[in-house]
Amino acid sequence: MQRKDEIEKEIDALKDVLASHNATADTPLVDPEGYPRGDIDVYAIRHARAALARLYNDRTEVTRRLATALENAFQPGTGASSSSASAATSAPPAASAPRTAVNGHRDDAADIPDVWPERPIALVNSVAENSPAAAAGLQPRDVIYSFSGITAASPGGMQAIGPVVTNSEGLPLTLLVQRGNERKLIRLTPRSGWGGRGLLGCHIVPP
Repeated sequence: MQRKDEIEKEIDALKDVLASHNATADTPLVDPEGYPRGDIDVYAIRHARAALARLYNDRTEVTRRLATALENAFQPGTGASSSSASAATSAPPAASAPRTAVNGHRDDAADIPDVWPERPIALVNSVAENSPAAAAGLQPRDVIYSFSGITAASPGGMQAIGPVVTNSEGLPLTLLVQRGNERKLIRLTPRSGWGGRGLLGCHIVPP
């Protein structure tokens, strides 16, 4: 159940991202002539839609597993105890083990999109020690091109990042970052109680 609740929160956060772009899952991204629309942030909307599609699939799988666990728990003659049923229903769906880089952080190179936003939205000015940002692998001078789907072309620009962070505590946010000549995909989870100010522990400024 915990994983299902987490998925629902992530879905709500992504719907908020779409709403910030005045878009829905069905908003056309091309004009009548077939060219990408210039009045909306096509990249951010496509990114949010793709993430939503994955979450919808995850929710379906979790729901199926919950139904199977409950059916097995209450099936006559199985001898399943209430404690084992509880453990089964709370188990998250199986996932392949993420690749790990030498620094201990996830290696998400395979997930880095081919098409990036044209302009960066923020520059990392500082990262506090032992903060969520430090744990995610974010470093000073990293250039952020997308913050959970928010780009320089998004309505509000950098100002749109704050509400998304506030409403996403405990949920991983995807950042597209350039460090020197290297492009990185970083998963950053806002978290309170880490010993410092804010939910991220980093300071970002306009690029």
